[in-house]
Amino acid sequence: MNNHVLLQATDFSVEQNLTLVLLNSRTIDINETQGNCSIALQYQFIEHIFYLYFMSPLCLIGLILNVINLIIFADRSFKNLTFKYLRLIAFVDCITCILVFIYCITNYTRPHTMNDKYFRIWYLVNVYFPLANITAACNVLLTITVTIERLVSVRWPMSKQRLFSPNRVLLTLIIVFLFPIVANSVNFLVYKVGECNNLDQTIIATTQAYKYFGICKEILLRFIPICILICSNCLLLSTVHVANKKFKPKKKLGQTTIALELTTNGNDTKPITKYLSESQSQTDTLLSIQPEESTINDLQTRKSSVSTTSKNKMHIRKQQQERQLTIMLVWLSTLYLCGQIPMLFAYPNFVFKDTSSRIYKYYALVVNFLELITYLANFFIYVKFTTQFQQVFRNKIKQIFFCFTKT
Repeated sequence: MNNHVLLQATDFSVEQNLTLVLLNSRTIDINETQGNCSIALQYQFIEHIFYLYFMSPLCLIGLILNVINLIIFADRSFKNLTFKYLRLIAFVDCITCILVFIYCITNYTRPHTMNDKYFRIWYLVNVYFPLANITAACNVLLTITVTIERLVSVRWPMSKQRLFSPNRVLLTLIIVFLFPIVANSVNFLVYKVGECNNLDQTIIATTQAYKYFGICKEILLRFIPICILICSNCLLLSTVHVANKKFKPKKKLGQTTIALELTTNGNDTKPITKYLSESQSQTDTLLSIQPEESTINDLQTRKSSVSTTSKNKMHIRKQQQERQLTIMLVWLSTLYLCGQIPMLFAYPNFVFKDTSSRIYKYYALVVNFLELITYLANFFIYVKFTTQFQQVFRNKIKQIFFCFTKT
């Protein structure tokens, strides 16, 4: 999630006294002190309700669903490179959901002691703030990678083996995980636990260099990925549209329709229509009444015909799977854009000049909710658009149910 939005959404003022400052609205304030220091964490009542009772359960749901995604994609039947990328996305989303859940619990509940307050601020500064940005950046780059892989698969299939060789895939994954770590390493040095265990800025956060660094990072890890995903989606949609036209040939006069049922182990099972001309049917009929001395040639011809038909069925089935994966990726990237585009406008001083205003606080709630939804909605897209995922999921449920009934 966007670190600026989350820090601002928690009503942290890092401009003046660096304590938890409230808006002019109803707040929760526990006026307990130890010495001259307040134990209180102050936040708006609506934020307390939203993050503690709404966002935190969503994080748990997202964690469960992404663990299910990991288990399903670990099945041996998912050999396509696309599914390997989706498995990594599920892993990163699991970490993000855990980080956000702990954040909601620690920052919107009452601390009892100064040590308790210290732990909450320490977690925010040294764990959540840097690591959540790293996982969010990894999610961005993985989404771009899997979208480009799918685009190459459907538009330039002959180049896929060369562009996505094992060595290049490994190098890509190293960059996908290493670049976010390097780009966000400075976040470990921006905030600190200050006096009275309050959130405090370091000198780095006040420099112009850090300001420009934040703008550059926002462009590299949000604006450019959004542009790439929009262009890739347009190309994928046009490819699917053209493929659908070719896949549904018009029924011509003198043709017979035969429904062929394809069954595969863990793959799509759909009726495919095979068109045979009447002239070919008549030829087969003539061949069947040839004299006995041509029986051997007739059998060879039939074997060749069956082999060709089997190859055609496998080719059509593969086309169906590729098209299904493409549609699924379009939905995934579209869902991701729905969470990222509003977050782009939430960047401080981009649209909202006053990040302490009421409207910005409420906008931050909305964009944080939308981005969290992108982490847990992937499961439903997999179930809706991937028959293989549905079948493996059913098998896993049956196995679990059988184990319980057996015991």
